[in-house]
Amino acid sequence: MLEDFLGKKMYVINCDVCDARKVKEEDLSSYEKIIINADTILVNEHAKSVLSRLPIVCNTDNTLELEGEVNVISHNGNYEINGSTAVPENTFLSVNGSVIIKPGTGEVLSSYAAASVNGSVLCPASLAPFLNRFSVNGTTKCYPDDCTVLDAVFTPDAWFPLRARQEGRYYVSKQLRLTAENLDLSALVAKQVRFVTPAALVPEEKVTDAVALFDETVKLTVIPAGYAFIPGDAGLDEALLEKYGGKFYMDGSLTVESKNASLLSRLEKPQITGTVYLPESLTEAFRQAEAEYGKLQIVKGTTLAGKAMLTLDNALLDASPDGVSIHNCGLLRIKKDVSPERILDLVQTCNCGCILCTPEQKGAVELVSRNAGFIGDLKEESGSEGGGGMLAMLKQAANTKVANADLYVL
Repeated sequence: MLEDFLGKKMYVINCDVCDARKVKEEDLSSYEKIIINADTILVNEHAKSVLSRLPIVCNTDNTLELEGEVNVISHNGNYEINGSTAVPENTFLSVNGSVIIKPGTGEVLSSYAAASVNGSVLCPASLAPFLNRFSVNGTTKCYPDDCTVLDAVFTPDAWFPLRARQEGRYYVSKQLRLTAENLDLSALVAKQVRFVTPAALVPEEKVTDAVALFDETVKLTVIPAGYAFIPGDAGLDEALLEKYGGKFYMDGSLTVESKNASLLSRLEKPQITGTVYLPESLTEAFRQAEAEYGKLQIVKGTTLAGKAMLTLDNALLDASPDGVSIHNCGLLRIKKDVSPERILDLVQTCNCGCILCTPEQKGAVELVSRNAGFIGDLKEESGSEGGGGMLAMLKQAANTKVANADLYVL
């Protein structure tokens, strides 16, 4: 009778690596459906035969067939392969993060039967042939063997010229920033230091010395003389102007709120590589600043950005008579007593992953939103052939076995 109510069982496996090579059919035959969500599934001839007879749904980026005894290493976070890395023969490596391979590690790399990387791989050029064993969900870059690898975006500090090696070569995979005010570039030039990098950001005052540090293939971006450098997104406020002044180069986006409208008059032709977010009422005042920018995005009233979760209610709207602009929010919940009319008049969203609202609010939310992943009431998605609502959820919960792991062995 209980089985009539619950139905047959379901098995859900969520993991980075699912090792199915020793799977036994009798252990799984009682399940009506088996769902495997994995970055990589390891199989052999035995596993393929058993799995073909089972009601399995595999959601995977990579299926690897490996025979014999295989050692499995699953690692969350960045992973470095260097000369002291101890790896048994015939090892499968799974990394949920970035992998940095150091020079002189050919013997270590030969121990890997295969590798799956959910991230980037950085490898010495001489060891590039070993990369045919790697499945990479991200970028793969090779660097000269004689280079020391630095941060992907690297800003040398005042002490770097003292620590740098004579004739040292350094690899920066994304951008070299020579923006520290007290950095003595002439000392690096005297040591014949060289940087291998695709791009460099340099103040105009330092260009003459800087160009001796890298070759002519580097994309050179010059910060105009007299401009302060701001590394990243920021909002226009008194603290920002006190620290950097009104003449700045911002490698990011600038947010301007109505309450800080008076500060626009203190801007002196700023340069902003990203997007400028500001209310429509401030567009003329901002134009007077003669700014250079990537894009201009008109927003409503108060800006709320970069929130993992946010609740929009009438109290928030009452406190923001000019409206609210919400962007880069993971989950936005809209209280059901917020009327569609208020949403249309006072709300704007951009790049929100999930917006939960009532069916009555949905049309208004869709009109005021850009690049939303999901808009609506999740209860709309919960129906099934066996009925929806709480009863269906209870049935499913009681009837489902769930396994969560980095490495799961069937």
